[in-house]
Amino acid sequence: MRLSRRAAFASISTALLAACREGRRADGACPGVSGRRIRWVVPNAAGGGYDTEARLLQPLVERELHAEIVIDNRPGAGGLVGARAIAGARPDGLTLGLLGVPGLLVSSLTGEVAAPDPARDFTILGRIARSWHVWATGAQSAWTSMDALVAASGRRPLVCALNEAGSASLVSMTATASMLGVPMEYVSGFAGTRSACLAAMRGDVDLVCYNFETIRDLLRAGDVRALLQVSAAPISADRVLTGAAVLGGPDGYAVRRAAQAGQDRARAQSAADAVVSVIGGGRLVVAPAGLPGDVRGCLERVMGRVLTGAELRASSRRALDPAEARVARADVEHAARLAPALVPDLRVSLARLRGR
Repeated sequence: MRLSRRAAFASISTALLAACREGRRADGACPGVSGRRIRWVVPNAAGGGYDTEARLLQPLVERELHAEIVIDNRPGAGGLVGARAIAGARPDGLTLGLLGVPGLLVSSLTGEVAAPDPARDFTILGRIARSWHVWATGAQSAWTSMDALVAASGRRPLVCALNEAGSASLVSMTATASMLGVPMEYVSGFAGTRSACLAAMRGDVDLVCYNFETIRDLLRAGDVRALLQVSAAPISADRVLTGAAVLGGPDGYAVRRAAQAGQDRARAQSAADAVVSVIGGGRLVVAPAGLPGDVRGCLERVMGRVLTGAELRASSRRALDPAEARVARADVEHAARLAPALVPDLRVSLARLRGR
């Protein structure tokens, strides 16, 4: 029986559509992973920055892998609880998650706790964001610039609020304060970003140090004021950073301070670049180390498409800095080479926090 031209065209169109769908399924299918339930570990509580980013990725990765993703929040110890949960899982592609490079990298080098090394103990599948930190003070504070803050530190140590002793904020504050010659004391144990910022607003502490995206709303509301960008270039064109000094780079605050003190400008820039590289290590999408080669390759391709795709950028109000696995690994390895320079000062700060 002969088909009419219209029926034949419809039959061919259906076949082509099915082929395209099958092609997409084959492209996104990962052996032993697709069609399964995946645990996605988030190293902080629901509602935090990591959690927000995980839930941005969740539907996109589910669609690519044809799998179900279950978010597993594991807060505690500056991200260490969540990182250990990922590192200790079976390397079968069914446990993925996010981790922050700065605190974890330096913690693994200090030996203070048994921390997995982000450069060696995970399979890096990509990066979703950088972690550019900002020093901020309460809006009612008398300090309107870094020069005023540094001058005040000549009269007494400055007090900084921290969530946890092992946090990336401690790494950032300790290394930067040492470089700038600013004596600092730390108070840890705040329940979260808003709690610490409230202490700065009340004048109970002098400073907080957080990822810009985390405190952007508080800066915009006028609750806290930005003084320093721990970066080598302006973090954002947002007006809330107007007047906030930039730490790194050839014309950055570290170099200017060195010149004023008659110190080596090149050494100051090198020290600032080390801080910026480690803090900017960012937030990675990872799996346990030792994934089978075919699973690893497939997950790298899937995450690369999701992280660098237009849909993720369009769905996020946050300033992301995504990168595929190859680029993210190279950046983490570079940060790992520079991180040992930050360890001595961090050990001193940790000892003080722990009363030793």
